[in-house]
Amino acid sequence: MNIVKLPLKGIVKGAEEIPSDKADKRYGAWIDAGIRRWREYKDKLKPLSKKPILFFQCPENKEADEIFEYVNSIPDLKGKVLLIHTDSTGEVKKADLPKAREFAKTIDDSDPEKNPYEAIVSTLMLNEGWDVRNVNVIVGLRSYTSNRKILPEQVLGRGLRKMFPDEDANVKKSINILEVIGPPGLVDIITELEAQEGIKFEEFDTAKPINLSTVSVDENKLDKDIEIPILSPRIFIRNFQIDADEIDKLPSLAIPLENKILEMEYVAIDMLKGVEVLKRKWNLPVPQNSKSVIAYYTDQILKQLKISGAFDNFYPLVKKYVIEKLFDEKVDLDKDQRVLYKLSSPEVQEQLIKLFVDAFRDMSFVERKPKRVDFIKLSDVKPFVWSKLLYPANRCIFDNVPCDNDFELAFTKFLDNAKDVKAFAKIIPKIGFYVEYRDSHGDMRLYYPDFVILTDKNEHLIVETKGREDVDVAYKDKRIKLWCKDASKLTKSKWSYKRINQEDFEKYRFRSVNELISTFKNYG
Repeated sequence: MNIVKLPLKGIVKGAEEIPSDKADKRYGAWIDAGIRRWREYKDKLKPLSKKPILFFQCPENKEADEIFEYVNSIPDLKGKVLLIHTDSTGEVKKADLPKAREFAKTIDDSDPEKNPYEAIVSTLMLNEGWDVRNVNVIVGLRSYTSNRKILPEQVLGRGLRKMFPDEDANVKKSINILEVIGPPGLVDIITELEAQEGIKFEEFDTAKPINLSTVSVDENKLDKDIEIPILSPRIFIRNFQIDADEIDKLPSLAIPLENKILEMEYVAIDMLKGVEVLKRKWNLPVPQNSKSVIAYYTDQILKQLKISGAFDNFYPLVKKYVIEKLFDEKVDLDKDQRVLYKLSSPEVQEQLIKLFVDAFRDMSFVERKPKRVDFIKLSDVKPFVWSKLLYPANRCIFDNVPCDNDFELAFTKFLDNAKDVKAFAKIIPKIGFYVEYRDSHGDMRLYYPDFVILTDKNEHLIVETKGREDVDVAYKDKRIKLWCKDASKLTKSKWSYKRINQEDFEKYRFRSVNELISTFKNYG
């Protein structure tokens, strides 16, 4: 479900448990594999200013001491290993607790002044919670003969929080992956978890290189930088004000009240003989007071209008409409059971809520002329991971252009070769550029266009590449065109917008952006 990291079982081919009374010797093959994988992650994550955490889980405190002594003697880990002992119940020993808790708070910080630790050595029964994202490798050590009961969830639980919360787990790109390495005794624990949960963890060869794809600014291409203005929003959600006069303007739904007996009949039939054996009549369940029903309607209307803090003012207006205009006659809410019965009908609920939402949706918003607030420089974007397609374009300031699909990749290649393109970039949320708009339902949404282009005439172009049109395309087009008009006025630099549909783009072989736009000048 991509809520947590994806655990993988690390297989160390040819590894054997060596007979020895020293844990670092007995589990040497898996300890070494874990350290090698940690080093690979450290190298790949360096451009992102993130440090990976290596977690050793040991059966007993004695073995934890032995492994700590060994790992802490390795040059690139010396002074960076935290040892945590637990008592017989699995709780952190009081002497280690303050240090362990402080470590947990700052472990993800890449500044060694704030937290020098890059590895943890503890026991498998560690119960103390950890709010840590950067555990990439867990080395779980458990011998064939260990009798100590280990919960399989405890083995994985130290490292499941995502390092990159916005990214899906991707095995091939090593993004949001938790590698679990250990001897056959540890693998048995993972197998137990697979059986319990009905899942299957993928296996990986610990000798296979890590392929972590990153995107960062190329210092040799700073001449390809682009500045995107940040404008204040045109559309705001305002404080909602409405009075009784507005309710009087609403049309009546004129729902008829039925003179029916508010009861239901229950019949039990013998399934073998097909004979009726029991009959009962009960009163239909009807709300006992109108307040809760009107409150429910009011709450649902305000939720769909995305208005908060207006319940007290809005409730009496909904009540007024129900009494005076919902039905084909003025009603008494609490004395007429037919009214309460009708109010509980899903059909009536839908009609009433829709009437209010359609009538007052536009009153929730106000439009103002924008101002230039700041600007985004692509050269200021921090490095980030990318799990999809990449293209090493020459005319983009980034070392790779991140693409979501094959059409974007093809368009990227076109821009990199177009004779009138000075610079371009794929716009992704991490860049921070978006435009607010109202969708086909009138709700506020954020729109992230696909590309920003700087032409050889120093004009800027926003492009949306569209494979399939959705219901909101026209609303996005209208809003981004208005944004470009505002940006041109406020920056004194020309900004324009163009939507390029995949079917149209693939019909021709274009040599320039100008040629592309001229061909489809009547579209988008």
